[in-house]
Amino acid sequence: MLKAYFLVPVLSMLLFSGLYVSHVGGMKEREAAAKAKIEAAQKAKTEAETAARKTAMAEAIAQAEQRKKERAEKEAREARQKEERQLAVDERSKAFQEQEKAARALDRLKKEIEAEQAAIAKLAAQVKASQAEEAFLLEFVNKAQGNVRSLGTLLEKINAPATAAVATPATK
Repeated sequence: MLKAYFLVPVLSMLLFSGLYVSHVGGMKEREAAAKAKIEAAQKAKTEAETAARKTAMAEAIAQAEQRKKERAEKEAREARQKEERQLAVDERSKAFQEQEKAARALDRLKKEIEAEQAAIAKLAAQVKASQAEEAFLLEFVNKAQGNVRSLGTLLEKINAPATAAVATPATK
């Protein structure tokens, strides 16, 4: 029986050792495969993250360049609009100045027209007064000539009896 106590544990130990060795060899291979699988997964994950990071950086750079391009276009558009607004303001100011200049010229011309019309009215009044004076003088001259004729005839009438009387005594 002593042998059974000795043999059973030894045989069990041998059986366990055989199973253990076969199991350990397979286990190391399985652990190595699992470890390789984990490393491959981590490497794939790292490569995927690196690739994603590179694509994200490329996209970020592209977006930054796009924003920079859009910003430059916006600044150019705003500068062009600002220049157009300034040109419009300048044109409006120029038009306003020309309008003011034309208004001043119009006022000046209206004043000149009023002055000339006043001068024309004054000259018309002078012409009318001259015509009235001329008509008066013609009438006066005609009356004076009529008076001269009537006085001449009156003198002849007055002088005629005296000359007739003077002529008659000499003939007597």
